[in-house]
Amino acid sequence: MKKIMHMDIDAFFASVEQLDRPELRGKPVIVGGTGNRGVVSTCSYEARKFGVRSAMPVALARKKCPRGIFLPVRYARYVEKSAEVREIFSAYTERFQTVGLDEAYLDVTHYENAVPIAREIKRRVRKETGLTCSIGLSYNMSLAKIASDLKKPDAFVIIRPEQALDVLRPLPIGTISGVGKKSQELLAKKGIHTVEDFWRLSLDEVVQLFGKMGRSLYGRARGEDHREIETDRSRKSQSRETTLPFDLYEREAVAEVAYSLLQEVEEDIRQEGIIPRTITLKIKYADFTQRTKQHKAEFVADWKEYLDDLLDAFDYSAGVRLVGVGFSNFAEPQAERYEQLSLFSWNGKT
Repeated sequence: MKKIMHMDIDAFFASVEQLDRPELRGKPVIVGGTGNRGVVSTCSYEARKFGVRSAMPVALARKKCPRGIFLPVRYARYVEKSAEVREIFSAYTERFQTVGLDEAYLDVTHYENAVPIAREIKRRVRKETGLTCSIGLSYNMSLAKIASDLKKPDAFVIIRPEQALDVLRPLPIGTISGVGKKSQELLAKKGIHTVEDFWRLSLDEVVQLFGKMGRSLYGRARGEDHREIETDRSRKSQSRETTLPFDLYEREAVAEVAYSLLQEVEEDIRQEGIIPRTITLKIKYADFTQRTKQHKAEFVADWKEYLDDLLDAFDYSAGVRLVGVGFSNFAEPQAERYEQLSLFSWNGKT
């Protein structure tokens, strides 16, 4: 039987801000902007007591928590702290799948007893990064995620096979991965609010409601999830992407994310010793539609400048939920070795 761990850094962006500015600890910190535009990305648990939540409009958050401390997103800093956490958990398994900056699934099946491993990872994250994380441990990805959410913050919850149905029974149906807001509204019209309510539907009924996804949802509601952890796909394709914990609506905010991804993928190709001729920017919108644009270079390129051109070509009014940056069309390194000194410049500086 598999042993899957889900790790979630508690209130990540807000926790980093409180870590960097100790005077903010214990206070309602709301990350997402200092004006009234945009949405809340993350807020501290102190702010959540006032009803502030992620993805809430900043203007509404100000009404709910007028004494809240509103801070802009510092994406580059969060990338740094995320990398510190990743360095810790990657020492325990090569099979892991990151989700954005603050979540990861780890396959720890190879350990006879995964419980002390989970506790050691929690301890090291706190000691070495100053952050706390919640960990769920179970026999599949869906239940591991549910476990990590049950007793936040700083939680460690195990769901064993014989406990799964009892744990699932009273949970809101939205707890099941894949059941979003629209699906919850659809099910509510049928009187279905909890996982136990959902059990009343037959497999055929669920498939009629949700199409192919229905079979997966039917199984997850019963403790079944056959998904495999997808390990480090981005490095193989020489690209990096991240799913954002909130939608972005402004070019500058998306650009900060894209610049950080560009630096990461530049380091990847530096280590590979390969020279790209094409840069690609991928954007996935809040409605899950996806767009990509490319820029080709005949000679040595300032990739940040080219990336800026691509960023200018997108519309952000629909909200961006995923950003990806990648390289392709590689030249032979031996043929153009002399170019490598200037290839990896940033803002024209080596």
